[in-house]
Amino acid sequence: IEVIVYAGNSAMPLYVAQDKGFFAREGLTVNVHPTPSSGFQMANLIAGKFHVAGTAVDNLIAYQEGQGTAKVDREPDLVAFLGGSSIELALMAQPSIKSIAELRGREFAIDSMSTGFAFLLRKMLEKNGFGPNDYKFVAVGGTRERLEALQSGKLAAALLSEPLTSQAKNLGFSFLGEAVESVGRYQSGVQIADRAWARTNQKAVIGYIRGFIAGVEWIYDPVNREEAAKILAGRIKIPEAPARRALLQLVQGRAALDPKAEMDIEGLKNVIALREQYAEPKKRMGPPEKYYDPSYYKKALAR
Repeated sequence: IEVIVYAGNSAMPLYVAQDKGFFAREGLTVNVHPTPSSGFQMANLIAGKFHVAGTAVDNLIAYQEGQGTAKVDREPDLVAFLGGSSIELALMAQPSIKSIAELRGREFAIDSMSTGFAFLLRKMLEKNGFGPNDYKFVAVGGTRERLEALQSGKLAAALLSEPLTSQAKNLGFSFLGEAVESVGRYQSGVQIADRAWARTNQKAVIGYIRGFIAGVEWIYDPVNREEAAKILAGRIKIPEAPARRALLQLVQGRAALDPKAEMDIEGLKNVIALREQYAEPKKRMGPPEKYYDPSYYKKALAR
């Protein structure tokens, strides 16, 4: 199975399942590839170059509803088959900026103009008294690319997730708050696939779910904490100290992995509501069951 992910915390269950043999135990070889952006990830998943994507569920909804920014070569028919976690998205700014009010009229680095994370930032700024003309978004790509945009000094602020949030703090950038607090429960990380591929490869999907959940359970075991830090640091090329801090976010707080990688349906409803509020063109989205098929998950647990 070829999987494309955002390199970082959200991919840790996959890294662990690879390294500890949990996928192999299910008879699977899983290859994990990092993506530079959501557009690259989704376009190549839809084209069939990858089988599974570890991504924000909002990306799935965007492309299903014709609101994705990347060009695709066919009509997508994607489905989420496994949950994962919410996310902490820290608003980090240049060291000289000490409050959100100082960001009025400035430029923000984001992944894509039409993703749920951009909508979360819009909601956060709106709650702080900003109008739509009080700021500008600049699409630069994934978390690492957003940190690089901050380091270049060209952009004033960016939303970052762990472990790069800790790295940005260590570099002296200012932490101005968490974007997800603007909406409450929020389903972020999920595993998705082409619906027809999942149907044809049901046994592999079920094995993948079982391997992923085994990875989550291994991460939650305190005995494995040091080894987990080494795995994360090695995979995304950061020192072990920030990797240890990042791992704590996986087992406690808002962004913690669900212990069984279950989908948060109420969090998914909030994702849908944000897209209905901010996405263009305006349209009514579907209910959660339009985007999530729990049958694979239930079969994986039954086994």
